[in-house]
Amino acid sequence: MSWRGGEALMNYRTTYQVMMSTDGHHRVTVTIEDPGGTDAALAWAKATYSRLLKANGQAELLQEESLEAPECAVHFSPMERMQGRLGPFWSCHQKNRDGSWCSYKPKGF
Repeated sequence: MSWRGGEALMNYRTTYQVMMSTDGHHRVTVTIEDPGGTDAALAWAKATYSRLLKANGQAELLQEESLEAPECAVHFSPMERMQGRLGPFWSCHQKNRDGSWCSYKPKGF
């Protein structure tokens, strides 16, 4: 902390780190001390991560990560995105009263 004209000035530090991996699992990390700068730091991290995915031909991962989980119309709980042998799908992980697994399929996903 430093002082100027009788008021305290806070010297906050922000650290940006980009870790690139040969297996395509890149990481973007922001460490921030100033709570007021959180929105700007988060926007920078998201934009940087998006550029990394696009540069490596992984833009479809960005689209899948941004999807909001639909709600099961039977159990009113968030569904989980699963990877099946025929591709990704949404699944409700709740059981019905008869003990069978929920088979609800959301429309438009």
